[in-house]
Parts: sequence; C-alpha cells; structure tokens
Amino acid sequence: MKFEDIAAVTRGVRVVKKQLDDSGEYPVYQNSLLPMGYYDKCNCDGESTYIISAGAAGEVGYSKNKFWAADDCLVFSNLSGVINKYIYYYLLSKQDYIRQNVRTASIPRLSRNIIEKLEIQLPSLTEQKRIVSLLDRFDALCNDLSNGLPAEIEARQKQYEYYRDKLLTFKQKT
Repeated sequence: MKFEDIAAVTRGVRVVKKQLDDSGEYPVYQNSLLPMGYYDKCNCDGESTYIISAGAAGEVGYSKNKFWAADDCLVFSNLSGVINKYIYYYLLSKQDYIRQNVRTASIPRLSRNIIEKLEIQLPSLTEQKRIVSLLDRFDALCNDLSNGLPAEIEARQKQYEYYRDKLLTFKQKT
C-alpha cells in the first residue's frame, strides 16, 4: 500500500524563535532531529513518527513523548491498519531511497508527495507488533550503554586477556 492510503502525512505548523522558551514543556522539531527549542504547546501525540523535510531533509525521527512539529517536519496521523512505530522502522529501512529523493539546492528539501507515494509492506497488526518488539529489543541491545555493545566489548576484552595469559604462561623446566 502507499502511505497516503494508510495515514495522513501532514506538515507541522510554523513557530518562530521568539515563541520558544527553554522552560517550555514540549520539544520543537523543525529542520533537525535535535529540538530547536521548547514550546508550551504540542501538536503531536507521543509515540509518533516524523520526517524532516528541509535542512536535514530525509532524517526519520520517533518521539515517545508529545512534541511540536514545525513546518519543516512531516508527521503521520489518522493511521489505518498500521502501528506508528512500524512506520518508523519501515522508513528507516527506506532511508537510502528517501535521501535519493531529497532535492539539493541551497536548502535540501523533501517533498511530502515522495513520502505519500512511497509503498509500504503491511503485515497484520499482530505481525507488526512482533516486528516492532524485535527491533526495539535489538535497538536497546545495540544502544544501551550498560547492556549493549559496550558490555559485549568488555566481555570480549576479558576473554582476550584470559586466553592471552594462558597462551603466554609457560611451564618452568626443572
């Protein structure tokens, strides 16, 4: 199916820098996956996928918490038969295609039409939940500083030291 058949892909709403305040509750995503500031209102619920359409055009983001999507941010709403986090992971798998369709001018831009016409494989909701669960666990394993790759690297370092010491321990001839 095409994205336009399963979700509304809409642009966020412009805010200007002077409206932002570091004491605001909600991050504002404009042209980067990093918030450009904070605002006292939100226009997107938590558990939402978004794509940057200008600047860092083509970058795919996901927020567990409510946020404000500014006008260079495309968001997915009114979902039909699809889980928002599944959209996120699916778009990440299409990142090369998305980046190839960014118009590079003075400011890189991604057309909403490119995303709306993009086809998505849509398994059952049960299968989507299973896929999201597996990818969430893998993501946590790779990115969690206490359980993921750093812990694996530390374990391999200890293993290396153990075998190094064994290999370099020679019996004394008497």
